[in-house]
Amino acid sequence: MKVNIQQNGNDVAVTLQGEFDTVATTQLNDVLNRITDLASQHLTIDCKDMEYISSSGLRFFMQLKKNSEQYGGTVTITNLNEDVKEIFRLSGFHHIFNLDK
Repeated sequence: MKVNIQQNGNDVAVTLQGEFDTVATTQLNDVLNRITDLASQHLTIDCKDMEYISSSGLRFFMQLKKNSEQYGGTVTITNLNEDVKEIFRLSGFHHIFNLDK
């Protein structure tokens, strides 16, 4: 899993690339801490190059949303491929997150 974080004022863009599985989630704990420091911002997570997400990846998104909302921020997830979008739909996450096209 590759992650790129860019900040522009109050907007933070996070790009995810690869498979978001248990191994990637463990590796991304530092990233979660960095993003949490920016939690009062508007976070946009671009998933166009994310090939797969496991339940641990979904938990990462939930923790990110919880941290962000605690500080008045928002999280928008964009560019989910059809397979990942189906996982979000089956897990009910499409009701929890703002999923832009």
